[in-house]
Amino acid sequence: MQRQVIRLFQRCSALIPQEAQALRQLSSNSIISESSTLFNGHEGKKQEQSFSNFSAFKMPSMSFATHMMHTASSEEDVTKQHETSLRDVAPVPLVPSALLALPVKSKRMPSVAQRAMATAAHDSDDGHHGPYWVAHPYHVLPPSPWPVLAGYGAGVSCLGMAAFFHAIPGGTPLMMTGILSTAATAIAWWRDCIIESDMGMHTEVVKQNLMSGVWLFIVSEAALFFGLLWSCVHLGMSPNVHIQMQWPPVGIEAVGWDKRALVMSAVLAGSYYSANVAMVARDQKTVMGALAATLALGVLFLGDQYLEYSTAPFNMTDGSYGTTFYITTGFHGMHVFLGTCWLAACMAMYPRYGSPGVGMRGGILYWHFVDIVWIAVYGIIYVAQL
Repeated sequence: MQRQVIRLFQRCSALIPQEAQALRQLSSNSIISESSTLFNGHEGKKQEQSFSNFSAFKMPSMSFATHMMHTASSEEDVTKQHETSLRDVAPVPLVPSALLALPVKSKRMPSVAQRAMATAAHDSDDGHHGPYWVAHPYHVLPPSPWPVLAGYGAGVSCLGMAAFFHAIPGGTPLMMTGILSTAATAIAWWRDCIIESDMGMHTEVVKQNLMSGVWLFIVSEAALFFGLLWSCVHLGMSPNVHIQMQWPPVGIEAVGWDKRALVMSAVLAGSYYSANVAMVARDQKTVMGALAATLALGVLFLGDQYLEYSTAPFNMTDGSYGTTFYITTGFHGMHVFLGTCWLAACMAMYPRYGSPGVGMRGGILYWHFVDIVWIAVYGIIYVAQL
């Protein structure tokens, strides 16, 4: 728009008569000297006297179009300098968020992190459906095979366990295949979660959702153990005629509460304390030492449970008592093993971060749940002999 106005004034200057051009040249020297005093407030009177010597029609020394061109060019220079100074200033995130710390959006396609932390989609003004990236505090996951593979492994494990209980040939290999498949899927899934966290995709909202997921997992596990322990209580409080109205059944010597079970209780009580120390401590050596002690106590518990199974006077096929005893204590031992692996992974990654993250808080919370469940298992199965 400025260029069009300048060209218009250039064309208008060509239509001025030659007399006006000559008059402009004659008065140029006096006008220049007088215009220099135009901006000096203390010489206002001199300005009035100098202008009184001329007639009402006085043309400036330079054409109006030239003056406009000079003014426009100076304004463009100032604007360019201002834009350059703004570009030199690096953008600073408003809050310490991984989302706002991402690079500025450009015309090229967004990166993996930007696609994962943005959502595509709304129709543009022209009616076409184009890529429109909206920032939000959630982590949008790409298509993943891990949920399907985890469901497959869990289903195969359950089928193999059912075949094992009914003495169907091939039940044990099928159950082990499902367990190994589930374990491999879990390792790959957790590896992806760690990579996403290192890339800055886990915002505060995502971390809160992950902790909520840990709580939901613990609630589901509590429901599982409630069902197992209720079966022990039901069978112990209402024995039928098939076991001669006695619990434990006739011919089965129950495991005492004052032997290995008492030692395992003391071991888990110590691990509960060491896990708390690892959670509240701020010194790296203290945290690493507490985690190492917790892992050592967990391994000691599993070793003691293995010795108890190897010396027990009954097995899983010895009626309902043997089945409920081995399944309930075995499931608890499996959770102790999972918690030990979880805390071992947290111990390996702690030097990289230097502070307890979501994984470590979730692992210690899960370990406390395992310790509390053992109190119920010890009281119902070992002490009450139910």
